[in-house]
Amino acid sequence: MPKQKSKPNATAEESLIWTGVSSNQTKAQKEFNDALRKHKETLERSKEIEPLFRLVNETYLNEVLPELEKQKKLEKERFAIMCSILLEEKLSFGKMQREFLRRYLLEMCNDSMMEDTNFYGPLRDQLETKFEKMERLRYKNQMEARIKNTFGIDIDLDDMNRTGFDSEEERESHEEKYREFREKYEEYRSEYFRGRDSNSNHRKKSKTQSQKEKKQLEAEKLLSTDINTLFKNLAKLIHPDKEQDPILRERKSKLMTKLSSARDTMNIAEILEIKLQVDELLPNEQTNVSFHDTSIKRFVGIIKSKIRELEDSIRQRFFSHPLMADFSEKKISKESLDKYLKRVKLDNQMVTKAYEKEVNQLTLEPKYIKEMIKELQSLGVQF
Repeated sequence: MPKQKSKPNATAEESLIWTGVSSNQTKAQKEFNDALRKHKETLERSKEIEPLFRLVNETYLNEVLPELEKQKKLEKERFAIMCSILLEEKLSFGKMQREFLRRYLLEMCNDSMMEDTNFYGPLRDQLETKFEKMERLRYKNQMEARIKNTFGIDIDLDDMNRTGFDSEEERESHEEKYREFREKYEEYRSEYFRGRDSNSNHRKKSKTQSQKEKKQLEAEKLLSTDINTLFKNLAKLIHPDKEQDPILRERKSKLMTKLSSARDTMNIAEILEIKLQVDELLPNEQTNVSFHDTSIKRFVGIIKSKIRELEDSIRQRFFSHPLMADFSEKKISKESLDKYLKRVKLDNQMVTKAYEKEVNQLTLEPKYIKEMIKELQSLGVQF
């Protein structure tokens, strides 16, 4: 693209420029082109991540989840054996040992109650002291009474919060039973936060905040002018009425619809994305638009913002997966992911074996529970 001419008497900073490969690019133009390349690379990276995400999900479903289910089953089995040793007095304990074990098991019971109320409920009743049971029921009754007064609905908190069900039909029946309360509660929360936001908006704005908003409005006005220019140039290139090729005409028509919608809402980022698509569709017909350096710098800011959004969406999707909590690599690659997943699988197999060992030892030799108590105390576990 030939070098753009400067306006008469214009300073170097005000030179009119746009994209191109001129050796006389300004700093702003170089930053713009660099941002475009980074944006394209990030888009490509988001596509490359997809098969890696499928690998993570398949590993989780086919190899890790079965191990976790084994561990959960073994954990319940171990818990039941430990309760049996304590409650059926199969072993002699010192007073402090007995109390430590009782409170440890009760803590585990309370933490796991919602997973399987039918399993943990009866054991909690046996592990609790009379005073602990009275306090738990008193608090529960207080909360249920407060809910009754606020929403006019009778509920059972122990039943409402459970997550373990024997069938999908039972789950659906449970959800239906408490649907009215959940809907009213969500309305209540929405009203509460809406009220807080309203109060916050009525607070007097600081001088700094007012100046910031004023600058933002001025920047938006300048961008509006630039975007109108870009819109007109793009519209000339992709107007479908002038296209003879039916396939190209259809693609231009879709782009024109998107462009018009983006222009109506002044969606600057969308218009810039459409510009990239137009340049790809029509590589020999560049959008011949000229802007001041200051305008291009604003475009650079928008493109960088889109890049951050893309990178955030990649990270959020990838690292929100339960299997990726400990993945520390900054750059995800097939090699680093394979190595990480192999370690995760081995770690889970080791945990399963450790549970199996403890269950076997507790079954064959109940006094092993005293070694477990000593180990827990050495780790600083207190109640």
